[in-house]
Formats: sequence, C-alpha cells, structure tokens
Amino acid sequence: MYNDIQETFPKAVLHQAFICKFSSNEYIVRFDEDIQYLFLLLDGRAKIYIVHENGKRALIQFLKKDEFIGELSLIEMEKNIKDVVAINDCACLAVPLVSSKEHLLNDNLFLHNFSKYLGDKLLKRTDHYTDMQDYEFKNRLAKYILQIEHDECFQKKHTETAEYVGGSYRHLLYTLNQFHEDGLLEKKGRKYFIINKEKLERLSSKKD
Repeated sequence: MYNDIQETFPKAVLHQAFICKFSSNEYIVRFDEDIQYLFLLLDGRAKIYIVHENGKRALIQFLKKDEFIGELSLIEMEKNIKDVVAINDCACLAVPLVSSKEHLLNDNLFLHNFSKYLGDKLLKRTDHYTDMQDYEFKNRLAKYILQIEHDECFQKKHTETAEYVGGSYRHLLYTLNQFHEDGLLEKKGRKYFIINKEKLERLSSKKD
C-alpha cells in the first residue's frame, strides 16, 4: 500500500524519520515501554502479542511489509501497548510520534491512506476469526506455518500454536505428524522444516 513513501508522508515528517533494523526474534516494541515511534515495516515480518495482567502472552496478529506498528498510539486509541517481535530480519521506517503527530493528523493525503489501511486491517482481523469457524484445523495450521516460518523452518511453542490456530494440543501434534507423513514437513529435533511449500500453500488456501 505504501510503496511510495515520498508521496505518502508529509515532507516535514520524512525529514525526521530514519531507518532502523531488527534481527529475528528481537523486540520492536515492548508492552511495558512507552511507544515513541510510528513504525512502517519496509521489509520482513513481525508478530504481535497481547500481554495479560497475569503476565501470559497471546499471539494475536502477524505483520508484513507496508504495515504500521503503533498506529493506534498515533490516534490515541491504544492504552495498553502490545509486544511486537520480529519473525525474521526487519527494516522499519521510524517516525518520531511526539514531533510528527500534528503533521500527520493534519495531512489529508496521509489521513486518507491511513483510514483505508485501518479499514483493511479490521477486515483482515475479521477474516481470521471467520477462518477459525469455516476452515478445517489442518488448513488453519498450514496458513499459520507459512506466516511464522523463517528460512523454511517452523519452530514455535506447541501451546502458543494450538491457541492461535484454535485447537487442542493433542490435535496439533496429530496434525503435525500427518503433515510429516504427507511429505509437507520434516521434523529434526524440535524444528520442522518445510519440504513441500507448494502443497502447504494449497492447503492453506483451502484448495486441498
């Protein structure tokens, strides 16, 4: 969506912005720290966790190129910051919120694109919950693996995976074993390696 940064952001904002990079599994934002920047993900993928009062985290969303981090803080709609963690190496455009907020909220072109972005994000979130009802567990798991894999490798806590995909721990282990027997994944220790990405993609699209 934001392919042309020069045309999207006000010049006054771009003069303050800079590129920052994050390694795989590095925190981009921490829930217990005030967010100081509006990030635009230029390259890589990230994941968002909500942190409950008891300290437990729940994976709620994935982010890819051209998506914002901290957009709800920009419009003062988010009281509780979430953890945002890089899945692979990420590059972000960092826009200081304090000095750029007024420029952004008074720029018609930015607000137009920003509103479309928020609407699209809401629809995607709705699609996720719809998928939980309409897709079989194996389809949802295939989609999740493709979202979370790094260098064709999938390695996540089984409890977190089962929770996000919407199934039991036992069902998850059974399905992962089926993926192994069907030649989609190969297990080495605690890691799963994708060996038939094309078939996994078909399965994630509910075509198989």
